[in-house]
Formats: sequence, structure tokens, C-alpha cells
Amino acid sequence: MKAKFLCYLPYRVVTGLLIIMCLHSPGFSQAGKVGSLAYLKARNGIGGFTLGGVLTGEQEQSLAYLDGEGSKPDADSCITYEYHSEKPIELEGGLTASHICVRTYDHKVVNIYVFFNRDQGYKMLSKFLHWYGTFTAKPNDYQDVYMWESRTVKLLLSFHPDDEQGIAVYTSVPLTNTLNARNAKRLSQLLTSNQ
Repeated sequence: MKAKFLCYLPYRVVTGLLIIMCLHSPGFSQAGKVGSLAYLKARNGIGGFTLGGVLTGEQEQSLAYLDGEGSKPDADSCITYEYHSEKPIELEGGLTASHICVRTYDHKVVNIYVFFNRDQGYKMLSKFLHWYGTFTAKPNDYQDVYMWESRTVKLLLSFHPDDEQGIAVYTSVPLTNTLNARNAKRLSQLLTSNQ
């Protein structure tokens, strides 16, 4: 009986140690944890819009083409829609937006633009710090511009005293990379055809 117990002990100890190590590794334990960039990646959007996702039928019914441009794509072949409401749009965590714009490529969400009243700026910053942790960049010490950057999602928060509205821009990094590669290829083809 003792010999049998000793044979299984190393296996169980090693298995237990592996499980403990996995649970405490940064990649595993941070997945979706509030107060980290992993939470930004896990949420992957705001206000019911998901980066890289396709707009739902209900979302499409609530959106209109920006500035009445129709379905005319921009230089990146993206189409921008606007969600405008008579009253402020309720977001998660008690945040409100005056309106939201969504930029899509091939029916997938590339950017989510959240516009809010400037006086909500510090409340927005406080929520983002709580949700996503400390910002990864602050381009200018004298302006209220904050950035959170991960491998899959970027977030820019900007609100200035001179502006009526602030903006939070969520960006899909993989879709942006696809657009940049596509544009570089088109430029290269254009240059070689002109030679």
C-alpha cells in the first residue's frame, strides 16, 4: 500500500504544481480581469458594438449613413454609420454618449467612435482606468489625451476644454493591419504601373 501511494505521489505533485503554475501565469490569470489590458481585449468594444464583429440586424436598423453620404465608401473602402438618439445613449458603468459612429470594412466593425459631453471626460477617464488599468501612452502632458494599446484593441480617449465634446475611439488592430496592408499593396501596384 505504501509503495502504491509513493508511485502516485510524484504524478499528483507534478500535476498539482502544473495547475498552480498555469493559474498564476500572467497570460492565464489576467484573461478578462478588470483593471488590465486583458479586459480591454476581452470586452473588445462598447455600447453593444464589437470590434471585428458584424453589425446585428437591430443595430443596422438604428444606424444611418454618416452625413447622408449614402453607402459611398471612404479611401480605405470603409463605410461609416452614425447612431443618433434624441436623448443621451446609456453605456456600461453609468457612462453616457451623445452619439456613436461605427466604421466598417467588409461589414466588420473597424472603429467605434463614442462622443460625449466634455464635462463627462474625467468620469470617462476614471471608468477606463478602472476597467483597463493605467493607460499605456499619454502623447502630451498638457492635453487630456490617453491611449490604451494591446495587440488586438486600441483605445484613444480625448477631451479638451475648448471642445464641446470629447471622444473615445476603439480600434480593431487586426482589421487596421489588413487595411494598411491592402493600401500598401494598392500603392505599390499603382507605382509599378506608372513606371
